[in-house]
Amino acid sequence: MSTISSSSRPSVARTTAAASSAPTLPTGTLSKGASGPAVKQLQSALVKLGHMTQAQMNTGPGVFGPQTEASLKKYQAANKLTADGVFGPKTRAEMLKDLTPAKPAPAPKPPSVTAPAAGLERGSTGAGVKQLQSALVKLGHMTQAQMNTGPGIYGPGTEAAVKKFQAQWKLGVDGEYGPKTKAALEKALSGQKPPSSTPTNPTNPPPSTGGVKKPDMKWVPSANTSSRGGADIDAIVLHHTASNNTAGDLSTLTKDGSGVSAHYLIGKDGTIYHLVDDKMAAWHAGVSSLHGDKSPSVNARSLGIEITNDGSGKTPFTEAQYKALEKLVPYLAKTYDIPMKNILGHKDVAPGRKVDPASNFDWGRIRRATDAVI
Repeated sequence: MSTISSSSRPSVARTTAAASSAPTLPTGTLSKGASGPAVKQLQSALVKLGHMTQAQMNTGPGVFGPQTEASLKKYQAANKLTADGVFGPKTRAEMLKDLTPAKPAPAPKPPSVTAPAAGLERGSTGAGVKQLQSALVKLGHMTQAQMNTGPGIYGPGTEAAVKKFQAQWKLGVDGEYGPKTKAALEKALSGQKPPSSTPTNPTNPPPSTGGVKKPDMKWVPSANTSSRGGADIDAIVLHHTASNNTAGDLSTLTKDGSGVSAHYLIGKDGTIYHLVDDKMAAWHAGVSSLHGDKSPSVNARSLGIEITNDGSGKTPFTEAQYKALEKLVPYLAKTYDIPMKNILGHKDVAPGRKVDPASNFDWGRIRRATDAVI
């Protein structure tokens, strides 16, 4: 037995009817004693509306008997019509309303997300930061949960999200929301796509400098960068990674939070990976000095090149790596007018603390290749 009362059935019935096809109702007047297809249509409608069961209809389909009359009166009473048991124009109009599928409500438009004014950085707070966070959430560089930990506060999470966005749009990855980042954010929010992947970061020097051709390289941006603070590039520092796993090295040098990076990584197969825009500082030198000079810092003034090698002194640096370095180091030296004395190993800028590149590294090949162009 149904537990739905006659007074509550119309609302339930409207939900059921909304999922059905367009209603079919008789067009004429029907009353007790009538029979035929039109009565069967009426009975089907009463079943759909919950005022008659299928079993009740099956006792006399197409016959307007006492049960059909009683069901119709219940429907009329529930809908504040004259409960006379006669199917006429007013009853038909009301049934049509109940049986017509309701149009789905239009989906609410999401609130508009816009780019805030430039000039925000770690430590900033307020509505502008919250606006920036909302934009980063919309673009997928930050989750709503991350934003909820500090809405309107430009903390480490917001800085990391800005760096991800900057890397995607081939900007200087410094984590600061300045004019260039704002312009890119406006493009992204308008539906524009970031620049397509290219072998190198487009903000670098031109493909050739003074007749020295820029070598092929892959741009894989690192999140670990900072400003050079106005220092000029005047040194190149070479390292070994202390592993023989290029993929692992690439992950470590680019992963947000690892605390290390370099401008370039030379894989075992000779692939040159460009990880940090040359105009930015990479985190590769640590506590160090250039010929005893600690200001500006070595990170601020140098380009760091990591070479995948375990540093044991027994594992050879590959021929492919040497060929890549013979192209990259001269190119960078010529581009930034770096003297030979400032092309060094990590052990030279951090003596007693570092030993890379390993003792079996052939500096002669790199110096000869560089000598030929500077």
